[in-house]
Amino acid sequence: MKNKKTVFKAFVSREKEEAYLNEMNKQGWRLSSVRFAFYTFVKTKPNEYMTVLYFADRQHQTTFVRTVIECGCDIANQTDQGKNILFYINIPIGSENIDFLTDNQSKLDSKKRLNNTRKRGLAALFVSFAVSVIPEIHLIPAIIKLLKYAPEKLYEIIQKDQLGFILICVFAILGMICGIMGVYLLVLYSKTKQEIKRLSNEMKVFE
Repeated sequence: MKNKKTVFKAFVSREKEEAYLNEMNKQGWRLSSVRFAFYTFVKTKPNEYMTVLYFADRQHQTTFVRTVIECGCDIANQTDQGKNILFYINIPIGSENIDFLTDNQSKLDSKKRLNNTRKRGLAALFVSFAVSVIPEIHLIPAIIKLLKYAPEKLYEIIQKDQLGFILICVFAILGMICGIMGVYLLVLYSKTKQEIKRLSNEMKVFE
């Protein structure tokens, strides 16, 4: 029986990524490392660990890592996220003194940092969408007109400038991809914002 395996998975949602890693924990596979979209797992007992994706402030990185290790947790991976660092932390089930990772205040802080990262992602996608699509907007009415009244002329133009046509198609596809990703990221941002509001309200009730 294999004690190690690597799985290719691509995630846009950190919430879905964390849920997947914990489903693997239930099956007895603990996260060992992450390289791009390749997740390496080692065999353990089922439900021996839980994995938390935690966004920590870069300024407190050293203290945070030391505290995590002192509490008996394992950092499987860490990635730069601008001002923050995303940690993949394996926590032994039943561990004590891990409130700084799992209580409402910790979840709230991490989700706020996550949404700051998503804000930057949305800005980058908007710029990419604008660069891809805006230069082509003035061509759309002309293309529609040619398709309607003189499709043969449009065919002639494409034949004369095939490279230009290919570039237009490439930019259009890139713009469409950026637009779809932007909408999806905006939905994730809105959901996380609602979660932040819920956690904040819960904390106010128990103050």
